[in-house]
Amino acid sequence: MSKQAWIILIVVIVVIAGLGLFFYNRQNETPASAPAPEIPAEYQDIAKQAVQIVASTLHVSPDEVTVVSVQKVTWSDASLGCPDPDMMYAQQLTPGYLVVTQVKGNTQNVHLNDKGKGLVCPDDRAKPPARIENP
Repeated sequence: MSKQAWIILIVVIVVIAGLGLFFYNRQNETPASAPAPEIPAEYQDIAKQAVQIVASTLHVSPDEVTVVSVQKVTWSDASLGCPDPDMMYAQQLTPGYLVVTQVKGNTQNVHLNDKGKGLVCPDDRAKPPARIENP
């Protein structure tokens, strides 16, 4: 096979692989028109606070954040289940919420206290709550 034929074959393989990756990623995205799950009225304020936290943390519009679920939980300490290894936290049970959101197809977990203060918690720092009130 000539050098030119090899180059054409490689280009075709790269294009096919790129198209495959493009369509694979499209399948795993949540469509923008997908309806948001129904969040109970008692959790609407917490859901709104979580949206604001995600939007400001990720520098996106709040319209790009979808709340998937809200769970009332009790965190094992004041770190809200997201301890920073360089910090010390009050060792007291802390009532709060675990809010699961999606932004551009990526899941973001927000850990909050019962006053609505919280943070987006990376998976590598996340600890499970001591108790889940509404599974």
